[in-house]
Amino acid sequence: MSSGPIRAAGGVVYTWGADGTLLLLLIHDRHGACTLPKGHLEPGETEEQAALREIAEETGIRCTIERPLARIRYPVLKRGAWHDKEVLYFLARAAYTEPIPAADEGIAMARWVPATEALARLTYSQVREVVREAIALLTP
Repeated sequence: MSSGPIRAAGGVVYTWGADGTLLLLLIHDRHGACTLPKGHLEPGETEEQAALREIAEETGIRCTIERPLARIRYPVLKRGAWHDKEVLYFLARAAYTEPIPAADEGIAMARWVPATEALARLTYSQVREVVREAIALLTP
């Protein structure tokens, strides 16, 4: 019997550059993928709490959640068996501060990237769609 999907939460974290450019927070994770910060829910934690905690743990960036954006689902191999993983991404705003990639979390890079460049860099098509949705909400 399945225990349901593995649940995680993360965010499309944005800020504005000094020149008014929309900047998004991207990471390179332990698999070498360019993606958004996210992680598993701890027992008793809400998705919003998990997203804020994981973003801060992986990048050092403190942010404010504005709204849920999208829920994606995909298969992951864990301990030799396939499981569904479900990630809820939130739109989150942060002040511009330099991200600090958490090497102990397997984060090789954390950086603010112009939104248009972010789309080209992202590894996963589902994450790219979430980012497209965020950009559409943030730009006229």
